[in-house]
Amino acid sequence: MSVVKIKILLSFAVLFGGLITGAGESVSHKKACLEMLYASGVPEMLKRAFDSQLENQIRAVPELEKIRPQLTEFYKKAFSFKALEPELCALYMKHYSLEELKAISAFYRTPAGKKKAKVDAVLSAELGALFLKHSQKKMPELQKLLQKLN
Repeated sequence: MSVVKIKILLSFAVLFGGLITGAGESVSHKKACLEMLYASGVPEMLKRAFDSQLENQIRAVPELEKIRPQLTEFYKKAFSFKALEPELCALYMKHYSLEELKAISAFYRTPAGKKKAKVDAVLSAELGALFLKHSQKKMPELQKLLQKLN
């Protein structure tokens, strides 16, 4: 075999080996991301946030009560953790390295981290209600501002 052929074969071997390593790192990165998301309580937080959002919407528009089951099913399909998982992982993997995700997961396995995960889930729902309350309170002021545009 000629030296040129050997060099070409070695180049492909190095390139292919790099692709395999890169793919393995991506799989490890995604696995670490999922572990961090579960450890930090993101699936529960999303469920509570959407349950709270649904309740807030029904309070604001009582007619929605008639289609509560359909709205609930819609939220489950469109906004469940499983539905959002690929995009959530892509976002977290964009901003955190494999090592950082592992460190964050380790924190969430500590007593303080476990408490933070539970409290964050509750805070998320409470913040949603707070923003809705303030939005409703400020609506007349916003309407006056918008009327000035006409």
